[in-house]
Amino acid sequence: MAGRIPESFINDLLGRVDIVDVIGPRVQLKKSGRNHKGLCPFHDEKTPSFNVNEDRQTYHCFGCEAHGTAIGFLMEYDSQTFPEAIETLASMVGMEVPREAGRGPKVDTGLYDVLGAAAREFQRWLRSGDAAAAVAYLRERGLSGEIARDFGIGLAPEGWDRLKTALASYGEQRLIDAGLLVRQEGGQRTYDRFRERIVFPIRNTRGRVIGFGGRVFGDGQPKYINSPETEVFRKGRELYGLYEARRAQRGLQSVVVVEGYMDVVALAQHGVTNAVATLGTAIGQSHFETLYRHVNLVVCCFDGDDAGRSAAWKAVDAAFPVLSETRQLKFVFLPEGEDPDTIVRDQGQEHFRNLLDEAVPVGEYFLDHLQEGLDLDQADGRALLAELAVPHIRRLPQGALQEILVNDLATRARMDPSAIARAARATIEPDDRRRHVEVPRATGEGGIGNKPLLKYVVQYPQLIDGMDPTVRADLADAADVSLLADVVRHLVEEPGMNTGTLIGCFVGRTGYDDLAAMAEEETLLPMEAIAGDMETRARRYVLERHGAALTRRAVESGLVEDAKRRSDAKVQQAL
Repeated sequence: MAGRIPESFINDLLGRVDIVDVIGPRVQLKKSGRNHKGLCPFHDEKTPSFNVNEDRQTYHCFGCEAHGTAIGFLMEYDSQTFPEAIETLASMVGMEVPREAGRGPKVDTGLYDVLGAAAREFQRWLRSGDAAAAVAYLRERGLSGEIARDFGIGLAPEGWDRLKTALASYGEQRLIDAGLLVRQEGGQRTYDRFRERIVFPIRNTRGRVIGFGGRVFGDGQPKYINSPETEVFRKGRELYGLYEARRAQRGLQSVVVVEGYMDVVALAQHGVTNAVATLGTAIGQSHFETLYRHVNLVVCCFDGDDAGRSAAWKAVDAAFPVLSETRQLKFVFLPEGEDPDTIVRDQGQEHFRNLLDEAVPVGEYFLDHLQEGLDLDQADGRALLAELAVPHIRRLPQGALQEILVNDLATRARMDPSAIARAARATIEPDDRRRHVEVPRATGEGGIGNKPLLKYVVQYPQLIDGMDPTVRADLADAADVSLLADVVRHLVEEPGMNTGTLIGCFVGRTGYDDLAAMAEEETLLPMEAIAGDMETRARRYVLERHGAALTRRAVESGLVEDAKRRSDAKVQQAL
């Protein structure tokens, strides 16, 4: 059904579902005080570190830091999409999921049936008597029947309409919509897109076939072709092998990005089961965002030639906006003429894993690349390195990784790290001739906001209802773009939410991980003391925001120092 699921329904649903009933059938839990404990399903462990908090309706693993609500658990454990997780929970409590009208075109989910049927036909043809040449090719590449089965590899036989005929019951237009048929330009004739090729089904993280890649096993060209983009297939964000990698390693911690389907399958054949590949495109920011939802470490494996180096630099550019101290990126460059397939076949899994262990961290590669051809013994060479690097460093999220790169650059360029840090934080364009004045930034403008206050709100959302209405309204000010303000706005609009329903509002959105982690942090104060402390912190936070706003307005009229004095005096007087 098309349309957005109303947030009020999600809140109501999470209020009726018990997270223990969701996780219990999937993970063996044992009551431990107010919590339930068990072995974490997301990483291998012998001592239980997986906790389910029935009061807050959240889960948290103190080993691998997995955390979230019932929705997040289903998305991670069962590889469900957000709407699918909502449907699963709703069915548990006998609720029907409503949809808001007019929120975008309806996705033709029937395409999954067509693509699944096509995958079965391709696999059947690979087992037929006409597949001798294709089977010989796969055996020559060192692939077993078991690995072909695990990846669903099939064969598109010769002929222009074999698949069209086999799936005629679905109708010609549906086959075109699924990317399986091609309509001849300017004509009425249609024909099979995949012919005389080994076929690799591309599956989403739930295991549904969403497209195909086809590779010649003879002398034909082009070597690879992929399904076109459809309603269920977007090349720019999908990765071949991610579903198989997550299925092979329940607690998947890292992935290796390689260039082609055969590399992924060959590595899996030799025990390296965490490889993925892009679908005929350079790896982009959307790919990294997808990967970092599942793992903390991405290793890009490229050829050591100019093309490989160029691909690596594009990967750096794509990854920088989503990297952090907990999201690592490394690079491996293979000897010229080699690829992962040939290396793992000729030299074995251990040798390939050794190459991965020696991968170059992104910061080191980034600065090495920019430094090429520069003479750092000369002042102009060092200055040019800083000039080249700073715009890229500015694209990193503020945090430990950015600070490390600033310090590394400062060492190489023999500059003051604080000067580079100021340049990296600058937001004024080069052609802006106005004098830049540093203005104190309110804690509520962007980012989390006041973290201790937000932690209280997450753990005790019911206290917002009893807060001074004026303070509460100021906390929910639409001009405040912090996570704290966003959370309070949800609580004002939907009173009565508990921790689980509150966090559930942010599944799939920025801030979800922060909120889920805060829900599990220990709070030593009794609830009565927290209520008073929350009110005090809220008043201080609101005043600081007002003070910062006053200072900004003063800066615009050239009254910086006077604004600071008045702001400080107002805060002191109120406290």
